[in-house]
Parts: sequence; C-alpha cells; structure tokens
Amino acid sequence: MTVPESLIVEPRTTEPTVTCDVCPHPWQKHDPLGVRYCNATAASALPRGCICS
Repeated sequence: MTVPESLIVEPRTTEPTVTCDVCPHPWQKHDPLGVRYCNATAASALPRGCICS
C-alpha cells in the first residue's frame, strides 16, 4: 500500500524557541556576552535590564 504524497508529513527541522528569563530576546539569539550577562542576572536575582538596551 502506498501513501499519497499529500499525507506525507516532513519532520520539523527547526528547534523550539526558548525565551530568556531575563530579557525579551530568544535564548538562541544571545551571543557569549549576552549568555553570561543573563545567567549572572538570573543567578543573582538582579533587577537590571537587558544588556542590549
């Protein structure tokens, strides 16, 4: 039995978007400095804004 091409579902190639707990940017868009800044901000519970601002 063959499956019609219209019923074949391609696997998802994109990863889910993970949001940062500190700033409004997606976690995947952080550069190394942004990763360090947001990790330190979250770990210390500091009330500071995004490093990009």
